[in-house]
Amino acid sequence: MDPRRFDVVMANLVGNALRHGAAPVRLTMEREERADGAWAVVKVSDNGPGITEEAMPHIFERFYKAGASRTRSESSGLGLAITAENVRLHQGRISAANLPGGGAEFTVELPLRRDSPDTDDEAAGGPR
Repeated sequence: MDPRRFDVVMANLVGNALRHGAAPVRLTMEREERADGAWAVVKVSDNGPGITEEAMPHIFERFYKAGASRTRSESSGLGLAITAENVRLHQGRISAANLPGGGAEFTVELPLRRDSPDTDDEAAGGPR
């Protein structure tokens, strides 16, 4: 994993939740074992108004801003597009959904694997 890219992903998702959602902002991370291997699943959720149905298909597009009131905001509409590209570069997936009780939730799924099958990083005290 490229820690700089992962940092951008987390900063964008948490930053958006703080700016456009409502407290509390929650971050969870779990390891899931699946038929195709182990995955890290990170969820960022808030208690804000959620994402409109009209905006949902476009939120990861470059320069897209979900609300007309944001057209003159300081944001460029690039944050979620950059986030999605960083997740894609890790062979991962990102999705967004509205929570039943209100708020939005972004889910990032990243495959967990070793850099080299010939080394035993864990035994050497290195990264897992």
